[in-house]
Amino acid sequence: MLIAAGLRDNVFFPNETKYSMRLDSYWSVSAALSPWCMVLPSTAEDVATIIKTVVSGNCPFGVRGGGHGSFALSNSVEHGVTIDFGNMNGTTYKSDTGIASIQPGGHWQDVYETLAPHGLTVTGGRAGTVGTGGFLTGGGNSFHSASHGMACDTVANFEVVIANGSIINANAEQNADLWVALKGGSANLGLVTRFDLRVIKFPDPAKPDIWGKFISYDPAAGDSVIDAMVNFTDNAHLDQNTTSIMYFGHIPVAGGAVIHLGMENTLGIADPPAVEGYLKAGKILSTNGGVVPMAELVRSENPAQLAGFRNIWLTLSFKNDARVMKYAAERHAEAVKKLSESLSSDSNFSTMCAFQPLNKVIAEHGVRNGGNVMGLDYWTQNGNGILFLAELGLQGAENEERALPIMREWTDAVESYARELGVGWGWKYLNYAGREQDPLSTIGPNALRKLRAAAKKYDPDGVFQTLRASGFKIPKAGLLLVTFIDYGYAW
Repeated sequence: MLIAAGLRDNVFFPNETKYSMRLDSYWSVSAALSPWCMVLPSTAEDVATIIKTVVSGNCPFGVRGGGHGSFALSNSVEHGVTIDFGNMNGTTYKSDTGIASIQPGGHWQDVYETLAPHGLTVTGGRAGTVGTGGFLTGGGNSFHSASHGMACDTVANFEVVIANGSIINANAEQNADLWVALKGGSANLGLVTRFDLRVIKFPDPAKPDIWGKFISYDPAAGDSVIDAMVNFTDNAHLDQNTTSIMYFGHIPVAGGAVIHLGMENTLGIADPPAVEGYLKAGKILSTNGGVVPMAELVRSENPAQLAGFRNIWLTLSFKNDARVMKYAAERHAEAVKKLSESLSSDSNFSTMCAFQPLNKVIAEHGVRNGGNVMGLDYWTQNGNGILFLAELGLQGAENEERALPIMREWTDAVESYARELGVGWGWKYLNYAGREQDPLSTIGPNALRKLRAAAKKYDPDGVFQTLRASGFKIPKAGLLLVTFIDYGYAW
């Protein structure tokens, strides 16, 4: 069908080199499914032709942007066609509008390198290997979240192909309901072919620099570093240009059990006052970093997030409470022990028990920028929170199968503990969520109503809920009440 529609040069089958190359380029082996064929559009018009063709043929499809999804069916399919945006990966900047236009199949490394000569950046991924399309439609937590909101909040316009094959624009003036719903709604409303983002100027355009410091602590400092993060999170509104992420990990290449902290200041200010608590939190084993070009900072690879591994990611959130973080770290140590006992010696597994601030100010920026459907404004209305990520990278399909119940047990225990303390949130960040976590069921009543209304209007036949086999879907009505009663919320 796709060949008959005039796309022969864009379609690749399992016996072709391009097919194999694209399959090998997935970040997570878990996500690299082998479809009937791959189709790589080069233009929005190609995408329109593809959508019309798969819909007319009632053909299941998956959607791949930059290919950084962690789990099977996150960004590809086996039984169907994968629409792969790998050929649409460019970035352009127009000085007269102050807009950077980014295509969905690119990676943030290339985006930053393209914009740096102009003395500019955008709210993008904190690792250069992360893809643009899924990051932006899933929300996008960035170095600039506290100062500008989630990355989706800086999208001035989406060019999107909707279910009937029409190419339309969604912004504050045109199709504004779709504009809001695409900010966090993932691939449920159409295929975005261009993101027009408002740019951010570096203080000194000749030096597109950012400050970053990476600290390794003595394991005995764990509780103190957590206490420092609680304080940092509650005071983040006072310095919206400084961010932090902390994790406990089992990383063999880094010596085994580790406690690491990453800090950044987007104005290029070294050791700003906001991080003083971290610097005094306990014995520091090593530090590295400094004021460097942003493109250089994001090029550094976290040893727990290397490409070519199978991956399990599970996420939670809760109020800014040290007790939950300390409990999560304790359960992480137990999970590592169980994984060591259960997995084969060649699994090469590594873990992260990661914490990041979810400041109320992030959600406030989103509201001021026209709104989104992420739901953070719902969950932060009573204060700040913490975003938790349980992450495992390993080798071997059998090992992945053995590891999944251990990872579930760990995260379920943390979620239950937070709920018992009365500090649990139901919200799950879509870009971190595991396959069974159903993050769009946790975004709150107002956001969900907006998302459902937009889907009914722009995809009345439910193409992206039925034929699209990859990614998270919009939950059906009547499935949410029990979840939110558990957290003290009844919709």
